[in-house]
Amino acid sequence: MSTLPETLPERQLQRLVWKLLSDPARVWHTASGKRLQILAPGELNVHEGPDFLDMVLLLDGAILVGDGEFHRSAAEWRLHGHARDPHYRRVLLHIVLEYDPTEPAPDAPQELLQIPVAELHQYAQQSELAPTAPVCSVQDLQYFALIRLLRHTAHARHCAQAHGFEAGFLVFVADFLQRYAQKRRRPVHSDAQLQALLAALPGSALVRFVLRFGADPSSVLPLALHLQELLRVRIGGEGRQLRQEIVLNCVLPYLLAHAAPQHRVELLAWYWSVPARTPYGILRRRFPELPQHYMWQQQGMLEFLRQGGSSLLCRELLESYRFGDVLEFYRTAELLLSR
Repeated sequence: MSTLPETLPERQLQRLVWKLLSDPARVWHTASGKRLQILAPGELNVHEGPDFLDMVLLLDGAILVGDGEFHRSAAEWRLHGHARDPHYRRVLLHIVLEYDPTEPAPDAPQELLQIPVAELHQYAQQSELAPTAPVCSVQDLQYFALIRLLRHTAHARHCAQAHGFEAGFLVFVADFLQRYAQKRRRPVHSDAQLQALLAALPGSALVRFVLRFGADPSSVLPLALHLQELLRVRIGGEGRQLRQEIVLNCVLPYLLAHAAPQHRVELLAWYWSVPARTPYGILRRRFPELPQHYMWQQQGMLEFLRQGGSSLLCRELLESYRFGDVLEFYRTAELLLSR
């Protein structure tokens, strides 16, 4: 088996692991057998404390925000005395290269993830040829894409609570289209076209799908295939980009707001893996160095623009929304570890 060079500096190894964990669509499994996606790899920390600050994890259907610590060996958690160090109290994920399941479990955080050494070695060779990251990095976009999705999901929950499931969805879409119309400098759709779209909405395949999900989610499985189909089926006279925005910013958040854990996993997996159908011209002009291969990348750029390139760190911006007050599946390390 390939091994990493012994001379590789710890900080370089830390950065390689961070980059390897930066694919939000990849599904990992922890040592305890739980399904894990790393929606955002956190901020690289070169000072005292955990290696990755404010990672965003999708662990068995729950979105968790906390820190991550990397070691070559699982035993180093105990050897370094992290269990007694308050700097490490928010660690939710221990990332290691070497792990022996027959050894006694260290007094470590809740979950342990073993990285394949051979894969990291291959990734190290590829990274030597990789271009320098842009100022607004793809990792930043992961935070912004998540903020956009959770922000809409929290609003969807409020609409359903205020108006009921069916009427709440129609109100939710109407709110989105109103904001959409206000933001367009050169509207692709006139006010009359948007009103016609709203009028066509109640009898559309899109609304029928949402109502079927609300009545019996098992009747619309697999969810990913149905969502893909909605991207192709017209509601009224809208264009493809607007329909994509409605599915991503209305249908997906509304389902997430009402989904059981197993369906939430499928919905979030779709969000982080579905390819973009076409690049957005405005995003290509504003972010020429960033890819638009996936829809979440486009959503992250749109949210970045909405936030005005906020001076807040992405993780601080995520914290400022207090999603845990509205969404029961969103939890922070402080809440988890206080139990």
